[in-house]
Amino acid sequence: MTAAPEGRDPGLQPERTLLAWGRTALVLTVDALLVLRAGLVADRAALTATGGLLAAAACGFLGYGLRRRRGLERPGALARAVPALPLRILTATVVVAAAGSAGCVLAGR
Repeated sequence: MTAAPEGRDPGLQPERTLLAWGRTALVLTVDALLVLRAGLVADRAALTATGGLLAAAACGFLGYGLRRRRGLERPGALARAVPALPLRILTATVVVAAAGSAGCVLAGR
């Protein structure tokens, strides 16, 4: 087994990745709340539904990040691959919802 290059800790990259999941969930939650508020204030069902979809996606990101964190705490977890399909579906949902919310906001002006 070769030693890691000086100054590199193999445990830091997964920790940074887990922190990124948390930040993504936080930003998405704030975006969802703003879109929900805009939809409720303007009484626009499409914008409110899009905010709800963004809120659900934020819960998905948070849940996935927590599940991944628990998985990385097990021995040998770094060698296991991350399933790509659920991640792609969740990301596509966020992209569609964000585009929909931007379209609803811009169309209302």
